[in-house]
Amino acid sequence: MPLFSQKSRKNKDSLMQSFRSLKQELRSEHIKYMLMFSLAPIFPGMKNSLITDAYPIFGLNSIFLMGISYSIGIGLLFAFVKLETIARYARHLAVLMAFTFVFWLILPIGPFATLAGIIFSLLLGGCSGFQLFGFACALNDTERLIGAAITSLFCLFFQLFIALVPLGSESGKVFVALQVLVSTGCLTLYNTQDFEHIKNKSIHGHGKKLAPALFFFFAHRAIVFFYSYLPASPSQLISGLSGLVVFALCIIIYVAAKFKIWHMCNIFFIGMTGTFILRLLLSSSHGILTASMTQGFSHMGFIASYYLLGLVLNRFVNLRLFKLILAFIFNASLLLHIVPGILAKKAPEMMPLVGTLTTICLFVLFILMMPLISQQLFIKVAVQENTQEKHKQLVLNYGFTAREKEVVKCLLKGMTYKQCAAELYISQNTVKFHALNAYRKADVTSRGELMALFLDK
Repeated sequence: MPLFSQKSRKNKDSLMQSFRSLKQELRSEHIKYMLMFSLAPIFPGMKNSLITDAYPIFGLNSIFLMGISYSIGIGLLFAFVKLETIARYARHLAVLMAFTFVFWLILPIGPFATLAGIIFSLLLGGCSGFQLFGFACALNDTERLIGAAITSLFCLFFQLFIALVPLGSESGKVFVALQVLVSTGCLTLYNTQDFEHIKNKSIHGHGKKLAPALFFFFAHRAIVFFYSYLPASPSQLISGLSGLVVFALCIIIYVAAKFKIWHMCNIFFIGMTGTFILRLLLSSSHGILTASMTQGFSHMGFIASYYLLGLVLNRFVNLRLFKLILAFIFNASLLLHIVPGILAKKAPEMMPLVGTLTTICLFVLFILMMPLISQQLFIKVAVQENTQEKHKQLVLNYGFTAREKEVVKCLLKGMTYKQCAAELYISQNTVKFHALNAYRKADVTSRGELMALFLDK
């Protein structure tokens, strides 16, 4: 019994230490890049309440058209950005998006309101492109994980809110209004200096490293889109509460497993496979209610997919390649809107079966790709984490000051003095001053010797 108690206490201490290390990596000034609410997933049932009895165009559902417009806007509007003017462009686009949203709300239901909604969706998509750029290029890995988690929590808490405070047909508009409010506030705080480090970034030889993350991103979107076209849960309260339980469980598993993101990927696939099977095998009402208790696994896919996407975009692309990838992944994902949308209209009874088979096939492909994924992403991330622990110990041994630690960290990433200055918001002379002090304390004379010293340990 004492041995069991000691082991349990040790695990608890390790878990708390992991949570504390996460907290230390967060930078409060980067919260504007973490709140990517314009990319918040629209959970099942929300899209149907967005515009009650909205006026269709060309016989097509308004929500369907808005979804397509949103995906096009992400790549199309961000394609015109320049690094020197990104902050000004983001502010103008955010204000225009907010104005269009208000205009859309006040119009009576009809063709003009639908057109306004489509234009709003296009602008919201453009804002999403900027938020994804900040999410990928201005944050560290920990901040990306927390940012994606906050966005998922936003959706889950809103589910609970509308369960306790029935809003009826207005729930969708309130949900989008919150997205607009937070996104506008964040984009108006954009800072061009936060992206100086990607100006001269090399992107050669990284194609293989992009593929695994893009696959999981598409797999997550395909599964969630299929599920969103199924009838919604009769109880938002049960769905929201169970989602929070699943969310908490997966975060604990993630931290306890020393930040291995692939556990979250596997949990998402397993959970959503079970959710689709429940919808397929059980009777309609019982299947919907039971599946709503496991549907929270979709949020784990959201966190993992955007974490991985942000990770590879940050490490392996520059601005030009980012624009191309952004246009590709979101315009290509139009098929993920169109296919389940048409199937739901033509053969709704086939949706559970097709969704189940799609989820299982994507899960099998993910398992088959696991060696490649581990080789290209996870093993390297794990090695980097171990290296960072060694670096922390060495930094402690040499007695670097707080500023010297920051400069050394930048130098070990291969940054120039100019890039270090932009990253830390100090002058190049200040960077050089702290670098020379660090060299003296470590008994080295150059950056090469410093890197060799840390790599050899």
